[in-house]
Parts: sequence; C-alpha cells; structure tokens
Amino acid sequence: MSKEHNKVVSLASVGQGVRRQGAVSRGSLPPPLAAVRDRVQTFLRVGLSELFDNADDTLFAKADRAASNADQSMFFDAMRLLRLQRHAVEKSCCEGLDRQFNELQGYRRAAEAPASYDLDSLSLVQPDELEQTVAMDSMVGRVLARNQQALTHLTLRLNALVNGGISDADNVLAPAQLVQLFVDGYAPLNLDIKVRLIILKMFERHVFNSLDSLYADVNELLANAGVLPDLKQGGPVRRPRAERPTPAAGRPAATTGAVDDGAEQQQVLSIFSELISSWRHVSGDVALSALGAPSAPPVRSDELLGMLNHFASQASHSGASLSDLRNHINHQLTEQQRQTGEVRKLDRVDDDVISLVSMLFDVVLDDDQLPAALKALIGRMQLPILRVAIADKSLFNRASHPARRLLNELARATMGWSDHDDLQRDQLHALLERMVDRMHGEALVDAAFFEQMHEELAGFVRLEQRRAERLEQRTRDAEEGRARVEAARSQAARVLNGLLMGRTLPVFVVDLLRDRWSQVLQLAHLREGRDSSAWQDAVALAERLVESVEIPVRETLEQRRRLNEQVCEGLCDGLRLIGEEQPEDSPQLHQLQALQQAALATMAPPAPAVVEPVESSVMVEPVSAPISDVESVPAAEPGQPELAVDIPLLTDMVLVEEPVLEEPLPESQPETVAELPDAEAAAWVDSLHTGSWFELAASEDRPAQRCKLAAIISFSGKYIFVNRSGMKVAEYGHLELSSLYQRGEIRLLANDQLFDRALESVIGNLRQLRGSRS
Repeated sequence: MSKEHNKVVSLASVGQGVRRQGAVSRGSLPPPLAAVRDRVQTFLRVGLSELFDNADDTLFAKADRAASNADQSMFFDAMRLLRLQRHAVEKSCCEGLDRQFNELQGYRRAAEAPASYDLDSLSLVQPDELEQTVAMDSMVGRVLARNQQALTHLTLRLNALVNGGISDADNVLAPAQLVQLFVDGYAPLNLDIKVRLIILKMFERHVFNSLDSLYADVNELLANAGVLPDLKQGGPVRRPRAERPTPAAGRPAATTGAVDDGAEQQQVLSIFSELISSWRHVSGDVALSALGAPSAPPVRSDELLGMLNHFASQASHSGASLSDLRNHINHQLTEQQRQTGEVRKLDRVDDDVISLVSMLFDVVLDDDQLPAALKALIGRMQLPILRVAIADKSLFNRASHPARRLLNELARATMGWSDHDDLQRDQLHALLERMVDRMHGEALVDAAFFEQMHEELAGFVRLEQRRAERLEQRTRDAEEGRARVEAARSQAARVLNGLLMGRTLPVFVVDLLRDRWSQVLQLAHLREGRDSSAWQDAVALAERLVESVEIPVRETLEQRRRLNEQVCEGLCDGLRLIGEEQPEDSPQLHQLQALQQAALATMAPPAPAVVEPVESSVMVEPVSAPISDVESVPAAEPGQPELAVDIPLLTDMVLVEEPVLEEPLPESQPETVAELPDAEAAAWVDSLHTGSWFELAASEDRPAQRCKLAAIISFSGKYIFVNRSGMKVAEYGHLELSSLYQRGEIRLLANDQLFDRALESVIGNLRQLRGSRS
C-alpha cells in the first residue's frame, strides 16, 4: 500500500489513459482506486471487529433485563451465533466491498428507467423489514447531514477514475451502500428484529461514527495522487454530470435508502391514480380535476393548502366528510371564477391524494380493533394528515414519514384502551387531545411538525411503559413464585398421600409426616427442584421412616438398628432445615425412637423362660404383641441411645383411607370427545407469546376488556394476562384458553403498523374494484 501511495498520478494522465484503454479488467484497479479499496477494507475490518468484541456485553445486558424467558433465550442464542459467525460476516462485507470496487471499472450509468410496478403485486414490506429500513434510513441520514460535501468530493474523484457517471447514492462508500453490505452479511443468520436493531445501533456507533475521518482520509489520499487536487473543503461543488436533479423547492428530500429523487414517488402515485379512476367509475364519483375547461390551469398546491386551512377553521372538531371538503373546494373555485373570471381546476394528483386520504381514514375508522376513543381522536386528524399529504406526497411511499410514524405510535400506545374505560383522567388521552388541538391550531402542519409530535408522544409512552413494566414484573414474579409454591405443595402431597394411603400406622407418624416432613419436601422442591438429590433423599427418608415403625418381616436386628439410626439422623437434618433448633432434643424425635424400639421389641425373640420342673412341666410359647398393645417405653437395646423415661408412648393406630394432604385440583378435563378443543384452537394457543395484546369478550362476571399476555408459567401451565398498567386481570390454563378461542371469546389484536395496514386494505379494495370492472 505504501508503494502505491508514492505513485503520483496526474488527473490528465488518468483521464486520458482510461479513455484510450477503455474498461480495465476487473482484477486490476488503477493504483489510486486500489489504495482507496485497501484503506476502506481496513477501516471496515477494524470497525466490525470492535462491534463484535462488544456484542457479547451488549446482548448479555439485554438478556439480563429481558422481560421474559423467551427474550432471554433469544439474546443468549444471538450472542452464541454472532460469536460463531463473526468472521463469516466480516468476510462477506469485505468481499462485497471488493466486488463493488471491481464493478466500478466497467461502470456505465444506464438511462434512468422508472421501476416497473405490477398493480397486482403492489404490497407493503413486512413489519420487521420496515423497522429495519427505518433504522437504516435514520443512520444514513445522520451521516449524510455531517458529510454531504465530503461525500460529494469523493464522488467527483471516483468519476474521474472510472469511465462512467456515479451519483452520491451510487458511490460504493455512501453510507447506504456500507450499511447494506453489513445487512446482507448478517441476513443468513436469521436474527430476530430486536437483535438486528441492536447490532445496527452498534454498527452506527463503531463504524458510522468514524466515517467522517474515513471520508477525509480517502479524499486526501486521492488528492495526493493527483485526482482533482484543487477541490477545497467549503469551495464550490460541481455536481457529477449524471447526477439526478435536486428535489423541488419546498419539498423535503428523502433520506438515502428510501426514495430520494421523486421518480418512484410519481410512479406509485400514478398507480394509485389508475386504481382511483376505477373506483370513481364504479362509485360514480366525479373528480374535481375534471371540472371546468380541459385547458384550465390547475390550482397550485400552496393555494390548495390555503383552502384546506380555511376549511379547517370552519369545520367542527368531529371531522368532516370528503363530500363536505369537495363542496368547500368547489365553492372556493367558483368564487374565484366569479371574482377574477378565470376558470381553475384542481390538479389531478392533488385530487387523487384527497380521495386516497379519505379512503385511508374510512378504513381506519371502520377497524373494529380500534377503541372508540381512539377513533374519535383519529377522525379529528384527517385534515392535518391531508394537509401534510398535499405538501409532501412521499407520505404514501416512505415508511419513515413522520406522519405515518405518529399514527403507528398512537395505535400502539392505545392498544390497551377498552371502550368501557373512563379516560377523563387518563394522562395519555389528555396528551393526545392536546396534540390534536395543536394540529388544528398550527398554520403550517408539515413533516417537521409531525416529527416533533412523534418525539413527544414516544417520550411519554416510554415513561409510561417503564412504570407499567415495573408493576408487570412484580406481577410476573408473584405469579411465578405462587406457581412454584403450588407445584412444591402438590408434589409433596402426592408423595405423602401415595406413601400413607392404605397403611395402618401410628397416629403420631402420620401427623409427623403431614405437618413437619411435608414442609421439608416443599423446601427441597423449591430450592433444588424435583430432579435434585435433595428431593430424592427427602422422599426416601419418608419411606424409611414409615418402614422403621412397622414390625419387620425378614430383617435382622442389626439391619433395623442401622435403619433407625439413619432415619433419626435424617429427621434431625430435615427439621433443622425448616428452622427447628436442637431437633436432637425434640419430643418428636424421642417419640419416634420409642416407636422404633417398640417395633424392635416385638420383632426380637423373647428370653428363654426358666421352668422349674417341680412346679410345672408345660412349655410357654412366645407371643408377639402388636405395637398398639405396648403402653410404656421399652428399654433401649444395646448400642441404642437411652430414651427419656418421661416420654409417654403414643400407641394409637390409624388406617389411612383418605389423603392426608389436599392436592391442588388439576385443570378440568373434557369428559366427552365433543368437549375437546379442535386442533386449530390448540395450535393457536401454542403459538402465543408474551407481549401480545388480546381482547376478551364480555361475560357475566366482567365487561369486555383488553389485556396483554405477561407470562406463561412453566410450573402450572397458566397464561397470565395484565392490563396496560401491569396489573393482573385474568389467568387461564391451556385447555380453558383453547375453549375461549373456539367460542370466539378471545382474539389476538394486530400489532402491526396502523397506517400500513390501512394502506394495504385500500390497495386491496381498489384492486378488487378494478378486477370487477374488467
């Protein structure tokens, strides 16, 4: 690279050489261009290396703060995937950059042909891709705002090196091109949109924030190589000969990566115009642009905005219909003709925009998923949206337009509103009312105004969400804790009931297991789980405890004594675990030892009877007495601890015929095949994930309400729902939720973009009308 840097090439020689030799082979770049490529590849490698070095910490922090187990697993999986595939992504970016530099050699700018659109294939991008595109547009816009002149100088110098015209947008070093390389590099990883947005933000931090110095270095490198060395920072800029024209005055330029020249915008509007023509033919509507003489001059957009402002001042706050608006505009045109004698008509594009906005709001206001209070607010926004659509027609083809973002954010923020809610004291409702009032009071409602409104709403929503998330987390933790306790209690009850049912045992032993050892089982289950050794040991000790007070059948005395010692030691450990101090001296332990000794005494062969031959010659056969006949504490066997003589032996026996511990009732199961939910309902429930919003139909004990799925408890299988404040409002099991879906008493609310959903619906309706006409 240093050798290439020393080869100074004059501008004349470079230009003439390229023209004489034609396109150079792809493998051999001119030395200045090769030096630029090497410099950019080094820059990209360093930036991506820093990005991936910090990705683990960033994603781990996100996982640590994740609201659900699913999100936490997603972030951990993304960490591992990025760690394994980082070199593949870096290689893909560098190879893509090298390929683009090689393609510059034979670059020819083709005549600008508008993209071909098929009316039947016109559709919108998916929400995830839309979010990614918006994020990319924002990143690119910030870089361009800082480096527009440096990028223009770089474009001019590259045009001097290749035999073709390159625009700023086509420049291989344009921010839109670089971020697209990165997006294409990680696309095969199929990352979740949440992870993609995070690493795009990191790309901006570690790569884009250093582009200023890269552009300065590359411009200096080319200037030193003799490529347009006279270009000065801040001096006059000569646009490339193939550069697209700048946007018309008064119309904001779109960011790179979206539509930046208006050609695609005009193409989309012409498609809508054709579809709307079909609608007018079917509906009988007469366009205002068709009124008057065909040669009549059209009304300028700024004049039309003045008419809309005048109409807004006269219209009621409840909104106005399309018919009212058309009548007002027609009246204004007639009044102008009467005063000036000049016949005017509405521009066809503006007329189509009025109809399109009206259709969009008709679809939005007919959406049964929107609460009535939100529809009332949106209805009042129709005129402000129409005003910005007339002034900036990129509203329909630019997903990141501030007016679209505001409507989408508004729909997301009010997802939890229900029709029966009292919103008079709701802070969000009050904020939205103030915002709509400001829209009607502002003389200039443009994209910048809507951007300000969006930032204000988004900031308020973030604060409200943080408060709701804290309460939601407490609700989730409480439900998970309750489910864990219920699961532990259920398992302990199941074990002890299975162990004791059908046995005849001392009442003391039954009480000990039910009242004390059940607590030990629950604690072991809570702390270490059902598959842990602590749980298995606690279950085994309960079984051995029962065995230690039963009359043995085939055991030897020594085996039973060892068993008794182990049971007593384990009982002490368990009682100590649940907080009992000095269990070795407790009455429960002494009573158990007494029962064990009584069982041993019943098992042990009696001492040989001393028979005086003179007095009697009858042999006395041994008789085994049951435990219940023993009324005093027997003497301790050799090697056994001495028992307290003042501990009475409780010899009452009981046949355990009913469960000693209550087990939680399982979710009610269907009794007949007809009561089973169908496969579609079961699959719908299985597909649910936390964070989604639902609407529950009204029932006898509650009105219709909207709620969010906050948690799916693994211990109990319960689905926990909360309201927009984070408070629990309902819980259902899998079967119950399937039945609700099958009966139509619960539905999932669409969480996609409101404006995009309405635009998709309008396109579908117009397409259907066109098809019926043909």
